Amino acid sequence: MKFSTLKILIVFLVTSIAGVSCKKTESLIDFTEEDEILLGEKLAIAFSEDADYNLISSEGNTIPYGYVNSRLNEIIASSVLTKGESFTWTITLVEDDRRQAFAFPGGYLYVSTGMIFYLNNEDEFSGLLAHLIAHIDQSHITETLFFKYGVNGLKSIASSGDSESLKSIIEDLELSGDYLQISRANELQADTLTVSLLTGTGQSCEASGLIIERILTVQPNQLTGFIGAHRLEEDRVVAIKEKASGCDTAIDGESAARYRSFRNSLP
Repeated sequence: MKFSTLKILIVFLVTSIAGVSCKKTESLIDFTEEDEILLGEKLAIAFSEDADYNLISSEGNTIPYGYVNSRLNEIIASSVLTKGESFTWTITLVEDDRRQAFAFPGGYLYVSTGMIFYLNNEDEFSGLLAHLIAHIDQSHITETLFFKYGVNGLKSIASSGDSESLKSIIEDLELSGDYLQISRANELQADTLTVSLLTGTGQSCEASGLIIERILTVQPNQLTGFIGAHRLEEDRVVAIKEKASGCDTAIDGESAARYRSFRNSLP
């Protein structure tokens, strides 16, 4: 299994907030939406064919996949998504005890069983998905890949389907190499969009902030790798709560029970 051996690895794409700019990198003009879709498809195929990863099949697991797809569909139904209808939004569960969640361009989300059992309730799970979706929708993940592979390099990989290059990208996204850092501006943009995506889903619109609060309780010596390379600050949680001040932040009494039923349905 290629998942990192970190004691705690929650690839929640977290950095502290300091300043904001909604302007996308100019490279996205040359790397089109169609390019993102093609790259995501090739990455998803390569990931599914790699025997080192233990993906949980949707066949024979209708209950857990019915649950996660319901949460996913609630979120992508939001009108605030810019690529809600053009991307192929899918979620795949990965059997691994380590806490991991990551995404590929084009709408492909992956969540490990370790992450699922780390979260407390349905709202936190939806908050995780919404944050990943926000990064995909705003092409933040694609932008970070430009720094290593370049626009032309990614275009070539997407069109050729070169297996070694695809493997390299998967390892970068899954293991979060040091180069893969979401900018503070993009994090703020994703936090803002996450609140909007959760509004109207029936889940707490500040759920992503609840997850960050939990991460802040982890001992510093456990914050290695990707998380340890970034500052986790209370002001980010405060900012999310301020954005959520006008929407429903309540967690209903059955959220934890529904989530436990989902976890118990996993193979």
